[in-house]
Amino acid sequence: MKIKKAVIPAAGLGTRFLPATKSVPKPMLPVYDKPTIQYIVEEAVSAGIEKVAIIVSPDCDVIKNHFSVNKVLEDNLLATGKKGLYEKAINTRTLCEIEYIIQPVANGLAGALLMAEDFVAGEPFAMLLGDEIYCKKDGADACLKKLCDEYILTGATQVASTEVFGDDIEKYGNFDYTEVDGRLKVHNLVEKPPINEAFSNMGSLGRAVISPSVFKYLRESIEGATTEVYLTDAYLALAHTEGLYACPFEDTRYDIGDKVGFIKANVDFALKDKKHADEVAEYIKKLAKT
Repeated sequence: MKIKKAVIPAAGLGTRFLPATKSVPKPMLPVYDKPTIQYIVEEAVSAGIEKVAIIVSPDCDVIKNHFSVNKVLEDNLLATGKKGLYEKAINTRTLCEIEYIIQPVANGLAGALLMAEDFVAGEPFAMLLGDEIYCKKDGADACLKKLCDEYILTGATQVASTEVFGDDIEKYGNFDYTEVDGRLKVHNLVEKPPINEAFSNMGSLGRAVISPSVFKYLRESIEGATTEVYLTDAYLALAHTEGLYACPFEDTRYDIGDKVGFIKANVDFALKDKKHADEVAEYIKKLAKT
């Protein structure tokens, strides 16, 4: 079995970045020279994904426009001999097949995923949150590729996980697990617990490969809900039925939804560009001295 589809929830309000996100969706915030959402789609494609569904809010055309034809721009770049820039422009619309699904009500991640049930059509699928960027480390499998491979091997949902410590535990879904054949098999999990109620120091992150059975549990959770429904609730049901694993990874992760994480990502990506790396590095050294 190959994991061929991915869902990217990108309909959040982005309140932590107001006023910038009043008119620009958070996934369109640029990291160096590309919007966050493009890095995420490229990550999916590099893991073998063929079709991507992006969950967007009503009247949000910016993301769709980014991955569509811009004839005026493309014709101008060709006419002025800017071949390299032309190739960058058309690359955004040739990455893979992209579908857009409107989330009419801002009812959280569980509600966003439920909108993609028809798109998934009974297949296991990758989920990539729209405000995290993952960069593969040399010599290691990329996070999403590892999740896909582990799903194929186990037939069970795989959630990217990392060690968290201290009060940071309160920012993540938290796993109770045992190690089975070198994998972390989850028995219980809780969303954002206080540190004294955490099961372990393993926290869930915004990448997963998920069984299509998740939609059944999402519907059950939302139908009886009086407060916000977390994806954690459906994960717990999967852990008790088909199985669920916390899957550590080696990628460098940037939390673009956090202002400091956003700044770190821009600095690191600028330093990776040979054209500007020396100038940026000198500027950082100058700031450090003062």
